[in-house]
Amino acid sequence: MLDSKTLALAQDVRALLARGLDALARVGIETEPLKQALLDLEGPFLLVVAGEFNSGKSSLLNALLGGDFLKEGVTPTTDRINLIGYGPEPKLEPQSPELVLILLPHPLLKDVRLVDTPGTNAILQHHQVLTEKFLPRADLILFVTSADRPFTQSEADFLNFIRSWGKKVALVINKIDLLTEAELRQVLEFVQKGADQTLGHIPPIFSVSARRARQGNAAQSHIPELEAHIRQVLTREAALLKLGSPLGVLARLCEEARPALENKLKEAEKQLATCRELDNLLRRHEERTRRDFSGQVALALQAIDEVRSRGERWLDEKVRFSKFLELLQSSKLKQSFIDDVVKGANQDIERRVLEAMNWLAKRDRELLEDALSLLREAPGLRQTEQVGSEERAIAGNLEEALRSFDAEAEAIQLRDFIQESLRGTALAEVGVMGLGLTILLVAQKIAFDILGIFATVFGAILATSILPRRKETAKARLRERLAELRSTLERALSETLDTEMQRTRERFNSLYRTPCARLESSRDTTLAQMQQTDALRQEALELRRRMG
Repeated sequence: MLDSKTLALAQDVRALLARGLDALARVGIETEPLKQALLDLEGPFLLVVAGEFNSGKSSLLNALLGGDFLKEGVTPTTDRINLIGYGPEPKLEPQSPELVLILLPHPLLKDVRLVDTPGTNAILQHHQVLTEKFLPRADLILFVTSADRPFTQSEADFLNFIRSWGKKVALVINKIDLLTEAELRQVLEFVQKGADQTLGHIPPIFSVSARRARQGNAAQSHIPELEAHIRQVLTREAALLKLGSPLGVLARLCEEARPALENKLKEAEKQLATCRELDNLLRRHEERTRRDFSGQVALALQAIDEVRSRGERWLDEKVRFSKFLELLQSSKLKQSFIDDVVKGANQDIERRVLEAMNWLAKRDRELLEDALSLLREAPGLRQTEQVGSEERAIAGNLEEALRSFDAEAEAIQLRDFIQESLRGTALAEVGVMGLGLTILLVAQKIAFDILGIFATVFGAILATSILPRRKETAKARLRERLAELRSTLERALSETLDTEMQRTRERFNSLYRTPCARLESSRDTTLAQMQQTDALRQEALELRRRMG
């Protein structure tokens, strides 16, 4: 009957193991050892006998059980796991090609099941695999070493493997009948030192002779002391060892999960570096396009400045006293203004605006080309088999976008943006007749406006005093009207640039942001899984510490 403290510990252990099973399954770690450990919680205490072949494991078990139940020999004799439990009469029941259940009427077996494992470091490699697969189930391990070749390097390596599963170990030095007392002391000292270096502490060590026990010399065999230790463990520690065993399995599996998670995180970060480079590429594209587009705007606006310069020169030439009579012929003046000042300017402005739109379209194509170059130059993309699925998706999206990109159609769309931006302004007619004709119409209105200033100039005397002031007024009006036109066009170009930058950002993001979002989600999930498995491992170790 378990006390309340042990019952509470058992509840904590089961809850932790359940969480561990779920977490490790999500990571993709093989959870069969942990599932088996959970099942074994309900089963008998498992004492696993392990060691290298010809160390005397089977003979030791025969000595403990007082009979010839297991084959013995100088060559590997056990090629499968022998699970030895209690039964009213001897019986052998094969459970699988790898496992045999042996039932014996021995009182020790009422409280414990003994497990005879194939020898390690044997020529038959599957023997060691069988042993290593069964070790996670052990509640206590008797590790047998032979007195004539004690604590070899391969035994130290195997003990290190046992330690990684967090198993409690008792060392058994068998065949002491081959040694003198002095030799035995040397061997015992050597084994103690090796165990301390390997396990970090000196476990219980028993020097026995299974042969003497089989010969009926129990006292000199020291088998009774080993049996007494086993019974003491079963009496005082069995429950806690039973609970601690699956915790060691959980801690080991969580530790095994970390390298896999670290590799997964490293791969995600490598691919996310590509995403960050694409983000930076887009940012640099926007900065460079905005900076350089100002030159395109300046070229378009320069045509309006040239109209202003020609208009001022025209006023200086036409508006003078010697040509006073011509000022009264408004239709001729208007035509002269159109021919000398405006003619060709509308087509020039329209041409420069369309060149700016074509320039923007080419920048968009260059963005796609630069993005593909970036991907192809990334170290992980130089060999197809090294490319992550998300990177392949991004590259495919970019290639398709570049194949379908039509610079001319793009420029036409940008021209439409310009026209949309000009609606409701002084150039509202642009949506109907086109930019060039609209600017010509605006210029004609400016001509009427300016020439109207001189419509009331009558008589030489009046003209002499008023004409210079009227000319300056006309120049100011010309500058004002052209400044309005300039501001309107500049604002329309700026709005078109903003619209195109937003549109480019959305289109470019659509090519890689979804795969990158999946990568970010995968990275975050992996980080969370690392934190979870680390926390589970610490909880398992802490719970084992609580058990002493």
